[in-house]
Amino acid sequence: MMHHNGYTVGPSDQFDPANYSLINDEIQIINEKTHTFRPYFKVEILISFLKNHCLQTNWIYNNHNLTDFVTSGTLFTGQIESLFESSRYNKSFRDQFEKYLKKRLFTPLG
Repeated sequence: MMHHNGYTVGPSDQFDPANYSLINDEIQIINEKTHTFRPYFKVEILISFLKNHCLQTNWIYNNHNLTDFVTSGTLFTGQIESLFESSRYNKSFRDQFEKYLKKRLFTPLG
């Protein structure tokens, strides 16, 4: 459920993707716009940037085209970042959300 510019995540809430259609829309956009990039550290780059705007040097070195694209500010709508921020104090929710993202953002080689 939406609350002002972010989401409201209570201390005992559990992540259910069915409750976040805008998140699923953003995941689809990300997958469409990044499917041609090399897969090296792709999921790690996407999630880390969305979660806390940090990227490891190793990721930048091994997939600089994707990291440049991610940091350009043109890829995300802010929904995933907002849900990460709103769930900062609910580790279980955040872990469930991150696990869901890892599954949905995975693009196999080939």
